[in-house]
Amino acid sequence: MKILLALDPSTRTMDEAIKFAAGKQASLTALFVLDTTWNDYTGHDWLSGSGSRADFLEYVRDDELVSEVDILTTFRKRCPPDCEIKSATGRVTDGILNELAREDYDLLVMSHPFRRGLEIVRDAAGVILKAANCSVYLVRENEFRCSLSAGIELSLNTPAT
Repeated sequence: MKILLALDPSTRTMDEAIKFAAGKQASLTALFVLDTTWNDYTGHDWLSGSGSRADFLEYVRDDELVSEVDILTTFRKRCPPDCEIKSATGRVTDGILNELAREDYDLLVMSHPFRRGLEIVRDAAGVILKAANCSVYLVRENEFRCSLSAGIELSLNTPAT
């Protein structure tokens, strides 16, 4: 059995994939897709005619690179030595689907919602479920939190009151 883990910051999802692979004596491959599609989103908006667009795209690229290093480091600390780690670039959902098509995976494990920093990759689960050629195991986080400043936290999955 072959399992693909779509990497995002969720350690719970990492642990679930590792536990599942160990229980089934399956091979585990982790994939991080570096999102390079911000240029598509900022092509025709207020940033288009200014130097701010280039600065913003550079900031996002740098943030993605730091995120990749952090997530891969976290995964390496948790996974057994025989886990394979891959990286791809492009639209996140397309990168995951391309890897599924390239190899003969039996299961995809991914977070729901699928995240990059504070950004939720829009409808990642829906896109993947429509096109995946294998079973999909979605791991839901109990609660996402982000720290706004020292001592102040904002819950990201409960409505404000």
